[in-house]
Amino acid sequence: MGRMISRKMLRATAAAIFVATSTLTNASAEETAKVITVIDGFQSPESVLTVGDRRFVSNIGRALDPMAKDGDGFISEVFADGKIVTLRAFPPAGETLDAPKGMAAVGGRLYVADIDRVVGFDLTSGARVFEQRLPGEEPALANDLVATADGQLLLTDSLRNAVYRLDPKAGSIAELASGIPGANGIIVEPQSGRVLVAGIGKNFGGGDIFAIDESGKASRLEQSPHGLFDGLATLPDGRLAVSDWKAVDRPVPGALILFLVDDAPTGEIRLERDIHGPADFTVDGAAGTLWIPATRDNQVVIVRPGG
Repeated sequence: MGRMISRKMLRATAAAIFVATSTLTNASAEETAKVITVIDGFQSPESVLTVGDRRFVSNIGRALDPMAKDGDGFISEVFADGKIVTLRAFPPAGETLDAPKGMAAVGGRLYVADIDRVVGFDLTSGARVFEQRLPGEEPALANDLVATADGQLLLTDSLRNAVYRLDPKAGSIAELASGIPGANGIIVEPQSGRVLVAGIGKNFGGGDIFAIDESGKASRLEQSPHGLFDGLATLPDGRLAVSDWKAVDRPVPGALILFLVDDAPTGEIRLERDIHGPADFTVDGAAGTLWIPATRDNQVVIVRPGG
């Protein structure tokens, strides 16, 4: 951060950043995404992850406070048709999550970012089998996770403007890159293996897309779009989609900006239904759908691009 701000302000601004609308194959700027199913019953849902034929939704909790250590966060499991299998699938009895957000799966374990730590659960038994605290004492906002090909995890921290590399087997964590204002959504490009990060910006005031090279240097993409960015995904046709919340001071419909890594933005996708606080989406390639958490609406909305 460029200046010191109070923890109260951090909570207020952080509560606004959990957005992401999603992704499209061969879409034009005028194309809409048709709503297939709306799933109710969540509590500030923030992220959706598909693991094989299983689907998980992280819930920040009853109050949309992504920095509250109140123990009321949880992860739900949902059927492919949208019916909830188990609302509180994780954590198991006797364990707590505070404000779980981005998720990743490696080696039969489900990992989730939870404010200042990463927690792992066994996908078969449900037991907690891992916990790694972020280094340092300054405020943290662990946000998104992605697994690498060698079984490690990359974690964004939106307050520290950084990306960490975490090795679950070794139980080690180290800073990979810094200088990404409001580091948020993160992906590893399928073809090149390059790490891309969407930033929401300094003091959550608008950010850009960054690439991290092998040395850990983060550089803004020359043709990066600019906005209040959260989620980031690669489309089957090679383009990328980044979610833009448009505003953080009031609930307004979000948008998807489509772009190529080395080219200018190519269009914007509008959803058939307004989603307030669309958050960290996932792409179901087999079904041709997007699963978008509507954080402010306590829903997950399943849409099909192109109608």
